[in-house]
Amino acid sequence: MTLGVGWGRFFPLFCIGLAALGQALGVELATETRLVYAVLDGEPAAEVAVRLRERGLAKREIAKATRARIAEIAEQQDRLMARLGQVDGLVEARFSRLANAVKVRLPLGQLERLRRLDDVADVQPVAQFHRLTSTSVPFIGVTNIWNSGTLPATGKGVRIGIIDSGIDYTHAMFGGSGKVADYTKNNPARIESGTFPTEKVVGGYDFAGDAYDGTQTPRPDKDPLDCAESSHGSHVAGIAAGVGVMTNGVPYTGGFRKALNMGRFLIGPGVAPEAKLYALKVFGCSGSTGLSVDAMEWAADPDADGDLSDRLDVVNLSLGRSYSRPSFENNAAARLANLGSVVVRSAGNNGNNFYALWSMDGSEITVANSMDDGIENNSIEVTDPAVIRGFYEAVEGAFTKQLDVTGEITGRVVYADPPRACDDLKNAAAVNGNIALIDRGVCFFLDKVRRAREAGARAVLVVNNEGGPPIAMGTPGGTVDIPAMMITLRDGAKLKAHLDDGLLVKLGGDVMIGGPELGDQLSPGSSRGPEYETHWLKPDIAAPGFNIHSAWAGGGAAPMLSGGTSMAAPHVAGAVALLLERHPAWTPTIVKAALMNTAVQTRDENGAPYPETRTGAGRLNPRLAINTPVIATDAESPGRVSLSFGLLEVGEPRLAKRSIELTNLGAQPWIGTFAVSNTLANAGVTLTAAKPTVAIPANGKATVELTLAIDPAEVQLAFDATTPPEVKGGPRHVAHEASGQVWFHGESASVHLPFHMLLRPAGEHRMKAGRVAVRQLEGVAPVVLPLAGANPYRAPLVSVFQFGYQSPSRGHGIREQAARDLRAVGAASNAPELGGIADATLFFGIAMDGPWIVPQSFLSNLGIDVDTDLDGVTDYELTHGSSGDVLVSGDITERELADDAYFTIIDSHEWEKPKLGGILNVFSSSERETSLLNNSVMIYSATAADLGLGKGKSRIQYRFSNITETTRWIPFDVANPALRTANPALGHSPVHAVDAPVVVGLDHDALAGNGFEENQLPRPLLLFHHNKAGARFEIVRLVATGADADDDGLPDDWERRHFSGLDVAGADSDFDGDSFADAAEYAAGTDPGDRHSYLRFTTPIEVKNKTVVLRWPSVPGRRYRVEKSNGDPTAWKPLNKGVTARLDAMEHIDLRIDNGRPVFYRLVVEPQ
Repeated sequence: MTLGVGWGRFFPLFCIGLAALGQALGVELATETRLVYAVLDGEPAAEVAVRLRERGLAKREIAKATRARIAEIAEQQDRLMARLGQVDGLVEARFSRLANAVKVRLPLGQLERLRRLDDVADVQPVAQFHRLTSTSVPFIGVTNIWNSGTLPATGKGVRIGIIDSGIDYTHAMFGGSGKVADYTKNNPARIESGTFPTEKVVGGYDFAGDAYDGTQTPRPDKDPLDCAESSHGSHVAGIAAGVGVMTNGVPYTGGFRKALNMGRFLIGPGVAPEAKLYALKVFGCSGSTGLSVDAMEWAADPDADGDLSDRLDVVNLSLGRSYSRPSFENNAAARLANLGSVVVRSAGNNGNNFYALWSMDGSEITVANSMDDGIENNSIEVTDPAVIRGFYEAVEGAFTKQLDVTGEITGRVVYADPPRACDDLKNAAAVNGNIALIDRGVCFFLDKVRRAREAGARAVLVVNNEGGPPIAMGTPGGTVDIPAMMITLRDGAKLKAHLDDGLLVKLGGDVMIGGPELGDQLSPGSSRGPEYETHWLKPDIAAPGFNIHSAWAGGGAAPMLSGGTSMAAPHVAGAVALLLERHPAWTPTIVKAALMNTAVQTRDENGAPYPETRTGAGRLNPRLAINTPVIATDAESPGRVSLSFGLLEVGEPRLAKRSIELTNLGAQPWIGTFAVSNTLANAGVTLTAAKPTVAIPANGKATVELTLAIDPAEVQLAFDATTPPEVKGGPRHVAHEASGQVWFHGESASVHLPFHMLLRPAGEHRMKAGRVAVRQLEGVAPVVLPLAGANPYRAPLVSVFQFGYQSPSRGHGIREQAARDLRAVGAASNAPELGGIADATLFFGIAMDGPWIVPQSFLSNLGIDVDTDLDGVTDYELTHGSSGDVLVSGDITERELADDAYFTIIDSHEWEKPKLGGILNVFSSSERETSLLNNSVMIYSATAADLGLGKGKSRIQYRFSNITETTRWIPFDVANPALRTANPALGHSPVHAVDAPVVVGLDHDALAGNGFEENQLPRPLLLFHHNKAGARFEIVRLVATGADADDDGLPDDWERRHFSGLDVAGADSDFDGDSFADAAEYAAGTDPGDRHSYLRFTTPIEVKNKTVVLRWPSVPGRRYRVEKSNGDPTAWKPLNKGVTARLDAMEHIDLRIDNGRPVFYRLVVEPQ
């Protein structure tokens, strides 16, 4: 590899050969390969640069060292590439600045061989990312920064890299001609003379090629022109640094030092209109991408000369992937930030669902999507009753008949029954001829509106089921020929309160409403944190991203309206450019802290503040950030800024110390007063400062020590006010948080940073004993399972199943692997309690070795196979996931559709797509908290009917199956389980309250039908849903003892057989005086009246040259285990598993040890 050449010259030469070879391999390459990073031993050049910079070396010396390191890496990678033929590997990219790695495409079966090649330290998958997508710029106040007298800032001299789908540099928003023809005639695979770079888009590279969709080898070129089919990158770039387009279609060139008349603009200027742009194209015209690290590597060294001091100032990534935190990409982003680039990333568009947010590294700025005050929507008019008369915000559906076709519609509003209209309407007669009011959720909009249409409704109003504005309803599958509009959750509640007052509504007016009322509300689609895997707080900040006008690639001068966190992130990237122009010496940490410390609080339509996992520090406020005299950060992790405590298991009182570092950026001393504002207040959590005030010298620092105190008895598990108890697919499960803002109030300014923690009850409930006596030996015997232990949670739960299989722990140290390691599985049915199988539900209890974070099937990969015809072939597959996946696409691996409504998912090879079974853990969080998230025990449920079971067909066999292991088939009779565990107090489910007696039934008549042999009893499997990690399941042994009237642990029939009455012996008595208690004689099967009958080895023990022969009298049916100790009588090692005696004498032969230390043997009778 030649060093020092330009990126544009290097990549085409490098990739042309790959393309030819890839084509030669044909279809097999496309379908049978995996794209991975082969990570090599040794640090990348960025770490060398940062280390030497911290030592104070000159830039020239640092550049010399990084060039030398890049040369060493090149030689190391050359050696690896020479060996890649051994694994049929093709190199697609090489990295030396932000990582020491080679991106390799190779057959799936060669991954392990790649790991074993010399110099390969690790192999990691290439994560695939998706694109995520005026009045917003004036709303955040930057126009006042542009013309702020002697210290204006417009981004001049600051370089912003847009890692996206490219930029249409011909568009007027970027100073281009604004002529569609100039875009159309531009060949995107090469640069025509005089077209690129431009004065505004001064550089870049196409890493992808237009045909790239993320699944094949890219075809890079030098021209990063955006695709008209996408326009994502152009839209993003315009928000960050577009110059603005006048109403006559020409670029704005009038300067920014005076107040602008925004009414003269077709597209308003971007946040930093005089910043320079770099187009780093990683997407083709469609699909996903695995090229983000390629672009970050370029951003670290744009001229590829090995000197990393010219890295871009700001990098914007409006792309992402839900529920993940890939480590390779994370490390690259962190190193780019450490070099000095401010990395800005969109949080994602998965909505208000826990852990859905996308984040790479704590030092980057992750941006949520808020609304500005210029958004307007259509409306409906309530004409009666007078008390609520007026206009209410509403948005028409995309698949329904439009009101400009039907004209105005006025009618009485009738609430559908059922409210969600997921089944045929029971009140069709009342709906006929009127306007149906329907709640959003569970089923498709199309199904709801069709049912109302079939009932005779003239129009439909759909009430949103989450806060924020109404949305334009879309749906797959067709259209409906009546109008439908969505209204807000708040307005829906107001209308419902007056249904009996003759509620009349008019649809189709021309009144637009919205504006200031929507300012600083979050978009419903903005992804929620915390960060997956680490539980750290994200997002960091919010910015406008809802319905933003910006450049349309291929549109000449035309605008495009788009929304999402993709549009929020470039508002922050532009704001960063303003701060860097004013303060060029500010580091990424100072910039991030300044933005977060001065952010404005966001609130929902009811005035409730959004929790920090939705909005971070609040909405971006560049005017305060650029002038802040002080910044505050977490002293342990300054780059993160926020105070993140992560996931806390609460089992006992906790005290934790953390510190906040305050830095005075000015030449005057600053004094601040400490305060805490609790967004999600929790009576059991307090955060206090060691001192109420802090004094910081000019240009100095000060540290404030904080104490977090948690009282488990007072901790509350509740919903936050902005999170409804259901999502679009049904009732939700939540994580419980405590969060807020730590403030320091000074005379001239105040600063704040967010704090956050997740709270999970961590009890220690357990069985009082591992064995439980069964007194009744026929029929259905009641069995009490006595529990011990405590839990700080006020309503802890345990679920009970008929045990099926136990697997040993594999001892995985990585959480993700432990979460796929089965420990135990069992089944339960409520058929006997419900009088038969017709209405019965089948439950499966699963215990894993480690916790999942959220139970999405694409993350944890667990499953139950069910064989209903007993032929050894799976008829139904049960797994778990969210309703959004199944309802919308039928694909349970679709991350972008996932939500917090977690269900059992049932599939069959005879079905076109999976269907929803029961709610995971039986109950949603609003019904009864089962702590489903961050847990390792889970309940599946499916009705017998869904599995094709009914009268005469109730016996099944099931097995656990995932990528780690598949168990044997386990028999179970759904109609007649051997262990009856249903609890009528909790919906005839196997779930029981821990603080009440847990009583199950043992059906002796059902033993054979469940696969139990003679004298074999089922074992209860207990799942403790609120216990601490490592103590969440227990398997109990039932022992048939018969009646025990005197409750001494000795069966009455045994006592009568050996003694004159029940009052002779007890648990601690020794009737024959042989030093073995009568209870021990009962367990061993020996005679309590014969002092020579007790558990013992026969002496003398036969010792031979190489063996020791141990013999003992045995009782048929008892299980015996021999243990040995060599020198330490407190350390015993089993020599054999329990062996069941068939005769009245047994023996065991052991190898003789002659090491000078004494050898001891002991005999143990195992519990029956």
